[in-house]
Amino acid sequence: MALSRPPHARGALRRTVALVASTALLTIAPLGVTAAHAATPPLNNGKALTPPMGWNSWNSLGTGVTQQQVVDTIDYMTANGLLAAGYDTVTIDDGWSLDHRSGQSTGIVKNSYGAMQLYDGSGHPVSGLDGTGSDPTSGHLTPDPRNFPDQVVNGQAVNGIQYLSWYAHSKGMKFGLYGTDTYTTCQGHPGSLGHEAVDADDFVSWGVDFVKYDDCPYGGPITGPDGHNYGTQGEGQELTRSMYARVQAFQQQLDAASARQGKGRVTMSVSAQPVHTGVPYLLNADDPARGDSVVQAAGTPQYNAPGYAPTGVWCGQVANLCRIGGDRGSDLGGVLYNGQLQTALQYPDNAHPGNWNDLDMLFAGWQDPYGKWGVTDTCSCHQPFTDTESATELSILSMMAAPLISGADLRTAAASQHTSGGVTWSTGLTASALALYKNTDMIAVDQDSLGTPATLVGSAPNPGNTAPVVLKRKLANGDTAVLLVNQDGANSRTVSTSLGALGLTASSYQSKELWTKATGTVTGTVSATLAPHAVAFYRLSAAPATVTPALVGDGRFHGLTNGGSGGLALEVAGTCSAPAGGVADINTWDATHTSEQWQFAPNGDGTVRIFDRCYTGTQIAGTLTGPGSAGGAVTVQNAFDPNSAYQKWTLTQSTATGAIAITNRATGLVLDTPGTARTTTVTTNPASGAQTQGWSPLN
Repeated sequence: MALSRPPHARGALRRTVALVASTALLTIAPLGVTAAHAATPPLNNGKALTPPMGWNSWNSLGTGVTQQQVVDTIDYMTANGLLAAGYDTVTIDDGWSLDHRSGQSTGIVKNSYGAMQLYDGSGHPVSGLDGTGSDPTSGHLTPDPRNFPDQVVNGQAVNGIQYLSWYAHSKGMKFGLYGTDTYTTCQGHPGSLGHEAVDADDFVSWGVDFVKYDDCPYGGPITGPDGHNYGTQGEGQELTRSMYARVQAFQQQLDAASARQGKGRVTMSVSAQPVHTGVPYLLNADDPARGDSVVQAAGTPQYNAPGYAPTGVWCGQVANLCRIGGDRGSDLGGVLYNGQLQTALQYPDNAHPGNWNDLDMLFAGWQDPYGKWGVTDTCSCHQPFTDTESATELSILSMMAAPLISGADLRTAAASQHTSGGVTWSTGLTASALALYKNTDMIAVDQDSLGTPATLVGSAPNPGNTAPVVLKRKLANGDTAVLLVNQDGANSRTVSTSLGALGLTASSYQSKELWTKATGTVTGTVSATLAPHAVAFYRLSAAPATVTPALVGDGRFHGLTNGGSGGLALEVAGTCSAPAGGVADINTWDATHTSEQWQFAPNGDGTVRIFDRCYTGTQIAGTLTGPGSAGGAVTVQNAFDPNSAYQKWTLTQSTATGAIAITNRATGLVLDTPGTARTTTVTTNPASGAQTQGWSPLN
């Protein structure tokens, strides 16, 4: 099937319809702002403690989505590792219901500007642009039986939406459904404004776990008594009740319905279009947005009503997910700095466990549903995402702790096949795009339990500029995620930052690039040369305080000296001709003396056997053996007993100084010397950090 219009044209279509209407000049007295009360606390319903992950039908299936397509999507996600990776929610977007409620038999009556026709108390039609008028519809939302036919589950007849909820749950997934806080949805179906209690009760009874709640106010442009053209802001209660109030009303009804029915609470996602500003003159004096100190403290511009744009100010108080920008299209620009990334960076306080900034659905892996790209459709607005662009989009959203909700066609190649004009193609994910979605390192950053979004490193690019962007994000275990972004879609760029600019104070950090999996050590600069629209995505970890020295297990013999001894070497006292079982000491280093050469062979239990290179009548590969107590002499024994902990050692090398500590397994005491003169006997003592306890190779 092909969509009737590009998926990103939803909001654009609504605004176009509105602008053809005649302007209504209103003469209305302004309302005063009520005193601000205590802020409504952030929504704390126990949901969305990490950013939700899943799929939404809109970008690929539009209003033509069907029950079978959703079943196919659930099957694909469970069979191909997406559910296991965390993508656990499937959501049906706009168009799932009939165009009328159950109390009517025909579609919603629309006025000249495409909005629901409202009526006064005598039943006469009114424009609604002065905030008056009543919604004449009644009853329940009804799934369109053509696309969502009734089914039988466990012997009980259920509607098509209930069936999909049951099917998703049977596969271990959650189910989401679309609604709006306006009289009609963006595609002209019944909205929930004025029907919140009924619709919330139905949603909960149908098993809905997640609600995407949109804002689609159709209407004529409004010019107020101040002479300002407010554009299209809606009609009736869409003008007298803020978005804040309308969203809050539905969220509260969802909680109430869940409590009545004994079911878990529902995750609330607000997709309200932030372009709507409201009309201050029309907003009710007692609207809750007027009395909320958070909204008031953020400030309301002259021509804005509180509780409208920007949603990033207030949305977290009434919802778990908050759309902070308009609909994104199938081009990467919408998520770069001049798109929604810049907006997300402005509202970091709206992103934390339980509440997240939503940068709209992912286009990663999206394929053109309108035609075979490059053959029957060459519109740049439908160009599929490349793997490079897909990785960049996923990286930016994960850095911003945003929901990862795919809008790609998550069905098999056969189920997602299209034929038009004699050409057949599939809109399903490629194998490489599927692998990008399942990248566990990327997902781990997005789902990090600290829930702190990224911040910008360095200066912001100028408007319209394609200059590189660098982001950093602190993670729960102390690691730092760093994203280098080449915003230039035509040219490769080298993108760099420094440890200092990242606020990292150690001299070096271990790094892992999360897409290529390359590992290394960063000292001073983080840099990469990136293809057009590409990223480098690093996770930096503090270098460990100690590492296993390179000499362990290398099969070579080494001289060994400790600090402060002036380079005196560990040796078999009396050299290799001495009787076996004698002590070890330190003496002048001579690279030809086999009594001063030692090999460090790993044992199977993580310890090391240290033995010399002697091969004489009295000494053959003598093993360094610890004493039973502190201060005792270390000996060199011909026989090696693999069960003796006294003949086993652990070696740890300081990453800061390079010094090697040699610890006896039996006693926990470290190799030491009581002095630094020639022929000083080697002992073991409690670790103190003394120079004589720090050893290093001489060759």
